[in-house]
Amino acid sequence: MSTRPSSSSTNHQTIAPTVPQAVHALAAPTPSLIDSHLPNYLLPQVLDLLRESAAHVVRRKRQEEEDLRAEGLLPPVDKGKGRASANDDDKRLIEEELAKRVERMGLMVGGYVAERLTLARPPLANHLDIIKFVCKDLFLYVYSKQIDNLRTNHRGVFVLQSHAFPPLIPLSSYKGHAADMETAKPHLIFPQALIQGALSRLGMQAVVMVESSGLPQCTFQIRTVSKTGGPAALTPSGTPALPSTSDAHQPAASARPPVTQHNSSIEPR
Repeated sequence: MSTRPSSSSTNHQTIAPTVPQAVHALAAPTPSLIDSHLPNYLLPQVLDLLRESAAHVVRRKRQEEEDLRAEGLLPPVDKGKGRASANDDDKRLIEEELAKRVERMGLMVGGYVAERLTLARPPLANHLDIIKFVCKDLFLYVYSKQIDNLRTNHRGVFVLQSHAFPPLIPLSSYKGHAADMETAKPHLIFPQALIQGALSRLGMQAVVMVESSGLPQCTFQIRTVSKTGGPAALTPSGTPALPSTSDAHQPAASARPPVTQHNSSIEPR
């Protein structure tokens, strides 16, 4: 009488994985880590480098204009315009060129970070979910700190407040409050463009404004752009044109509807 072989005695061959380990390593690479304080040391140097590059561009443009005037191809400069006025114009052009370059960097970084963080998650359903993602995931990833306060009027206006915004914490000077505010302006361009780039990559058309009433406090205001309205005016770097400084600090009552508190969704992780 024949006996059936026991199932426990059967030798099963090991099945090789269909995806090589090297491909797995490429799909989920080991992250390269740096010291968390390193960006704080690099950012001032980056701003100085971009400012020097912008100054070089402005000086070269001035020299080209002088050469064209010498050839009679451009009208002469108004004699009533003094050297001090010309220097002020150069400083203004340098700061504008610096702002455009920092803005382009922020748009690119914000878009890439938003794409990376949302790669393996369901699509964000509405504008409020996108803003929550910016407040929690985006800021936690970039600045290791979430937004402290989120308010909205549920009609397309969102106000994000940070009581101690990390890029502004180390800034200080002996010249007083006004000098501190002037020093903080270049440091606010990048996070403003960062939010703008992230929102654009996530499909939310909006205008981002930023202001600070005192270091290290910072407030971002996000206004959605209606699709039925005309296209918003663009800056040379491609972002929607922002209102003037006076308008940003003192908006009209009709332009800023009352906002409601929305703190419940911004819990620390």
